[in-house]
Amino acid sequence: MAAFRSFQIILTLGFLLSITFPSAAFQENNSSETRPKIGLVLSGGGAKGMAHIGIIRSMEKAGIRPDYVVGTSMGSVVGGLYALGYSADELEEIILNIDWDLIISNRVEFNTIAFEEKEYYNRYLLEFPVVNGKIAFPSGLIEGQMLSEVLHYYTWPANNYKSFDDFPIPFRCVATDIATGQPIIFDDGYLHDAMRSSIAIPTAFTAFDLDSTAVVDGGVVNNFPVDIAKEMGADIVIGVNVSDEDFLEVDQLGGFGGILMQLAMSQSLAKTKGNIEQCDIYIKPDLGIYSTASFGNYKEILALGDETGQLYFDDFKQLADSLGRNDKVLGIGFKEAPIQISGVSFVGNRLFSTSLLQSKLGISAGETVSREELETAIRRVYGINGFYKVDYSLVPFGEDRYNLKVRLKEKPATLLSTAIHYDNRFSAGILFNLTARDFIGKNSRTVFLLDVSENPKARIDHYKYFAGNKNLAFNARLNLLRQQLPQYENGEESFILVDRNSSLVAQMITTGSLKQFFALGAIYEYSKSRLQFNFNFSDALKNGVQSSLGLRFRYYRNSQNDRNYPTRGAEGLFEPTFHLTNNLTINLKSGFDELVLNLDGIEIPIAKEDLPGFTDALEPDPYFSILGRYSKFLYLSPKFQFKPEVAGGLTLTNTAGRVYQEFFVGGYQNIRFSDTNFWGLNYAEVQSPNFAKLGMSAQFIPLKKIYLRAGANYLGFSDTFALNDEEFFDKLFQTDSFFGFGTDITYQSIIGPITVGVSSNSSDKKLRSYFSLGFSFNYSDR
Repeated sequence: MAAFRSFQIILTLGFLLSITFPSAAFQENNSSETRPKIGLVLSGGGAKGMAHIGIIRSMEKAGIRPDYVVGTSMGSVVGGLYALGYSADELEEIILNIDWDLIISNRVEFNTIAFEEKEYYNRYLLEFPVVNGKIAFPSGLIEGQMLSEVLHYYTWPANNYKSFDDFPIPFRCVATDIATGQPIIFDDGYLHDAMRSSIAIPTAFTAFDLDSTAVVDGGVVNNFPVDIAKEMGADIVIGVNVSDEDFLEVDQLGGFGGILMQLAMSQSLAKTKGNIEQCDIYIKPDLGIYSTASFGNYKEILALGDETGQLYFDDFKQLADSLGRNDKVLGIGFKEAPIQISGVSFVGNRLFSTSLLQSKLGISAGETVSREELETAIRRVYGINGFYKVDYSLVPFGEDRYNLKVRLKEKPATLLSTAIHYDNRFSAGILFNLTARDFIGKNSRTVFLLDVSENPKARIDHYKYFAGNKNLAFNARLNLLRQQLPQYENGEESFILVDRNSSLVAQMITTGSLKQFFALGAIYEYSKSRLQFNFNFSDALKNGVQSSLGLRFRYYRNSQNDRNYPTRGAEGLFEPTFHLTNNLTINLKSGFDELVLNLDGIEIPIAKEDLPGFTDALEPDPYFSILGRYSKFLYLSPKFQFKPEVAGGLTLTNTAGRVYQEFFVGGYQNIRFSDTNFWGLNYAEVQSPNFAKLGMSAQFIPLKKIYLRAGANYLGFSDTFALNDEEFFDKLFQTDSFFGFGTDITYQSIIGPITVGVSSNSSDKKLRSYFSLGFSFNYSDR
C-alpha cells in the first residue's frame, strides 16, 4: 500500500513539473534546489537498528541519496554516520569491527588498563560503592565507556563542521531531557554527544550528562521522528521502523521489564502511528527472533537488513527514476587528518590530581594528534581504574585547532568488591576486595584483600604515585598465605603439608606503560611448615621456620588482550633476587628434648640445645636466584591460536647441600606470582631450586565463550650445585624430568571461568583431573 501511494505521488509530481516547465523538465528534476526533497528516518531499536544499513545499501544501489537524515537511538548512530559521509559498505565495516561484548558491558580491553591495576581488574562479580561508611547498591547500568570510544573515533570527521546542516546530508537526532520529559532535537554541537544522548537506552545505559541537564534515549519521546524530517523540509519520507508500531498486550511484553519499558515509551508509542502515516515509503523489517539486546547476532541482523532492502529496491529505483536521480555515494574512508591541541582541561576530577591525569594523558598544548593517538591517551587515563567513564569533547579554537576537554566520572573513593571460587585442590572460598583511594596520602591506592576459605589468604597492597610526571610509584605489599599443600610420591598424594607463608615487599615501580613495568626493592619472606629439609626427621619435629631478606629486581610485561581468556599478546618475566640473609629455625613438639635424624637408615639424635648449630650448617650464604618465563599467543584466526612458552628458575651459589628457597612447578593455577603451571603435574608437585620448562599449547574456540586447550611440555629440574663444581652444567636440570600433556575446556560464565581439565605425564602415567570455577585470589583463574 505504501509503495503504491509513493508511486502515485511521484507520478503527480512529475506531471506537474512537466506542465510548469515543459522545455526543461528533466533538467529541473535534477536541480538540487527545486527537486522534491527526500528524508530518511531511522527508528531506534537497539541491536535491531543494524538492519538500517541494508536498507541504505539498497537505496544507494537505486541511485538515492537522501536530502535529510533523522534518527533516534540506534537510528541516530547509523543515520548520523551516514549523514557524515560514510557509505553503507563502510557502515557495515564499522559494525563488523566493533567488539559488541565490550560495547554492552562496563568493561574495556585488558590491555588498556594501567599496569599497576591489571591484577585487580575484571575479576569480581559485584562492586559496591562505600559512601560515608555505608555500602550502597550499584545502579547496574552500563556507563558505555567503549560505546563512547567508538562514537568518538568514527565521528572524528564532524570536527570540520559547525552545524549538522553543514554535513554532506543535513542531520537531526532526538534525546529526552530527564528534567522536563521533553524532547531535545540536536542540530549542532558535538556529534558524539548528540549520538550518545540519543542512545542512552533506559534500564540499560546510564543517562548522559550534557552541560546543563541529563538526557536519555530519544525513543522515550519520539522513537520514529518522521515529523522532524517533515519540519526540515522533506517532501518524500522513507521511514524504517525496527521497533513496535503500537502498544502491545500484557502477555506479549515478556515480563515486568517489558511492562516498564512500554510504560517508559508510552509517549513515543502514541506518536508512532501518526508518524507511520506520514511516510511515503514505510519499511518494517521482519527481524524474527532478534531483539533490542541481540548485539551478538549482528551478522544475522545485517543479513536480514539486506534482504529487506532488496524487497524495496524496485520502489527505490522507481522513485529515483521518476525524479531523474542517480546519486552516487562514494564514502569518506577511514583516514582522517590529525588536529592541533591548543589547550587541555579536566572536568570532574576530585580524587585524582590534574598532574596525575596529565601524566597519563600524555598530550600537551601545542601538540598535533591523530584520532588513534587521542583514543589511546583517553584509554591511559581510564586505565587508572578509578573512573566509571572518561571521554572528551573538542572545542574549536581557530582553524584545525581545538581545546581538549577531558570529562571524568570518578568512582567513589572506596569500593567493596566480591567474588566466589572453587577448585578441587584447595576447596571453596569467598573473595573480598576493599579498595580505598587517597586513604594514605594523595594520589594513592590501598587494597585490602581477603579470601575466606579452608586455605585463607590476605593481602594489603598500597602504592603512591610520585615524581613530577607521576611515572613512578612506591609500592608496599604484605601477603599472608596458609596452604594445605599436598605432597606427592609417584603421582600419589602422600601427606598434606600445612605451609604458612608471608612476604613483605617495598619497591619502586614504573607506571608509565600499559604493557610493562620495572620494579626494584627489598623483599622479606617468612615460611613456617613441617619442613623436610631433604631429610627424614622423627615425630618430634613440630615445624621449621625459613626466612629470607633480599633485594629484588623485576621486569614484567603483559600485552595480552584479556586476563582470563586471551587470544593475543605476550607475557614475560625476568626476576633476579639477591638473598642477603637466610635463616632457619627448628621447633620441637612439647615434651621432646631431642630430634632424631634418619640418614640412610642410620638414626642420629640431635639434642634440643644443639639444634641452632645444626640449622646454621643448613643456612645458605648469600646467593642469587633467577626466575624467568615467556609465552606468546600466535594468532592464526579468531578461533585458533598457538601458545609456545618457556620458563626457568636458577639458584646460583658457591655452596651445595643447604636449604634454599624452591620454585613451585605444576598444575593449572598460579597462586603465587612465581608459580609455574605445567601440564601433567598437580599444583606444586615439583618443588625445586632449579628447573627448566619448554611447552606448547593450542587453543580452539568452537563457540562463543567456549575455549578448548590442549598442550604438551617438558620439565627438567635438579638440586642446587655449587657454581665452582666442574660438573655444574652437566648436573643442572638433570636430577629428574617429566614430559607432560593434557587438555581442558573452559566456559566463560558470569561468575568467572568454569574449567574442567585432565592431564598426565610419561613418567608415572597417572591421570590428574582438575575442576575450578569463579574468580579467585590467584594470579590466574585459568
